[in-house]
Amino acid sequence: MLFSGTWTGHQLAGSLKDGALTVMIDNIESLTCDRAGRLWSRWVGGHTFRRGLDGRVLEKWSEGGARQRHWLSPRQAAPLIDESAARMRELGAALIAGQIDWTIAPDDDALPGLVERAARFDARAAALDGERFAQVYDPIGILPPDQYLALILQATVGCSFNTCTFCNFYVGQRFRIKTPHQFREHARAVRAFMGDSLTMRRSIFLGEANALAIPFGRLANLLAIAREEFGAHPVYAFLDAFSGTKKSIDEYCQLAALGLKRVSIGLESGHDPLLAFVRKPGAARDAIDTVRALKSAGIAVSLIVLIGLGGDRYAAGHIADTIAALNAMPLDKRDIVYFSNLIEHDDTRYPALARAAGIRPSSAEEMSAQRQAIRAGLRFESGGPIISKYDIREFVY
Repeated sequence: MLFSGTWTGHQLAGSLKDGALTVMIDNIESLTCDRAGRLWSRWVGGHTFRRGLDGRVLEKWSEGGARQRHWLSPRQAAPLIDESAARMRELGAALIAGQIDWTIAPDDDALPGLVERAARFDARAAALDGERFAQVYDPIGILPPDQYLALILQATVGCSFNTCTFCNFYVGQRFRIKTPHQFREHARAVRAFMGDSLTMRRSIFLGEANALAIPFGRLANLLAIAREEFGAHPVYAFLDAFSGTKKSIDEYCQLAALGLKRVSIGLESGHDPLLAFVRKPGAARDAIDTVRALKSAGIAVSLIVLIGLGGDRYAAGHIADTIAALNAMPLDKRDIVYFSNLIEHDDTRYPALARAAGIRPSSAEEMSAQRQAIRAGLRFESGGPIISKYDIREFVY
């Protein structure tokens, strides 16, 4: 539903969809909240602010032709959230007083109630909401970009390997699999926390890092619980290629029947010496075999390639063997290949290991050339997958 009009000298426009309300004022400021009234994003002064359910707020803007990012501290985020709630209070008062001269009037009676909920979502309410989130969820590492609006259900905590030297998402977390009782209780706690925010969530993502490594019988049971609690939503999940070879095509077919739609695999590289250097479990052959098994079961895949991994030492092999690995996979238009630039984190082992090996990090220009070289070498018979960039610094849940 679209609406527009004038309001005490301001131009007002917006939309009310199944999942969210967006309001734009004078074409210079916009606010989006979900159906529970939680602030989702604010755009003002050329800066976009994204609030996650965990309460953190990411600021994004362009400067000098480059993308800039900054995580706001709680002290910095509070005024932003209070200002957003105040804007919604002003809009709510205008709705009640009949002060809006509609050009396109809203035809949804839910608008006043949703604006009222958003008006109550001030900094204090947001802080309490973030505390509730921490009681429901263990720390969330990362999602593939196509699943940023998924409903995460944590069947596992941590990563089953946690050996990759470049990754800092699961440091200090002991890998564990939830029992059916624990998972059902978690699912119900998620439902209670989300409330009307569920309408914004388009699918289920079975977390965390490698949930599909769960032995088949236990995994099928957890997927059945997810379906019982939330209905027949499409299910997505991460899987490492080495663990992926442990399940048969028939088992993947059964998982597909339980809703599994796409599996995201951190290929990182098709160059086995590079995978060994960064302590990545398995080899390129494992990824190829896993993808073939999943595709045979009718399950789509997304592959993540780390651009710049291994710096100058491994660049040539990384390009050639990643092209070969991807071309050996039966990828089609339902699949995705993500190119993600390596982000070196000081709290991981990779920077020190690379320095000790005399590896020079790739420059931004070299990463761009590497990405273009891999893409230029891809050959697919049936039109091929979607190819997209993936910046892990943009992730907000």
